[in-house]
Amino acid sequence: MSDSNRPFWIYFAVLCAASFILNWCWEMAQMRGYTELARVPWWDTVPPCSRATGGDVIITLAVYAIGALASRQIGWAITNRWNVYATAAILGAACAVAIEWRAQFAGQWTYNEFMPVMPGLQVGLWPFMQLTVLIPAAFWLAWQVCRK
Repeated sequence: MSDSNRPFWIYFAVLCAASFILNWCWEMAQMRGYTELARVPWWDTVPPCSRATGGDVIITLAVYAIGALASRQIGWAITNRWNVYATAAILGAACAVAIEWRAQFAGQWTYNEFMPVMPGLQVGLWPFMQLTVLIPAAFWLAWQVCRK
């Protein structure tokens, strides 16, 4: 790896780590709002939450890739501009809605009284906020670690 590529790869590694840590904590915290996991012991929710977190990291990387393709710049998020975070939040929100609609339609999970549901969209507030907030937060954390 050349020195000119090093900041990008460090950013990319930190982005993955930040995304995993943030999303794993969020996944574990919101389990009470899902009927299927509400009464499951905390330790038993670790495997399904870890798998879901892996998906969240992939979504974060997909949002990064979409931004890079749209801007035609591989390092588009390293710029720390407001439009990077706005784009990440909008794409994260769209992904969250799509995932929640698909999962509900397929009967993968249901919400209980601990999950606020967004009127109109009929998706849980916590999963909606998760990708809307944590994808830009992971971008920002990666930028903080990698800035010169």
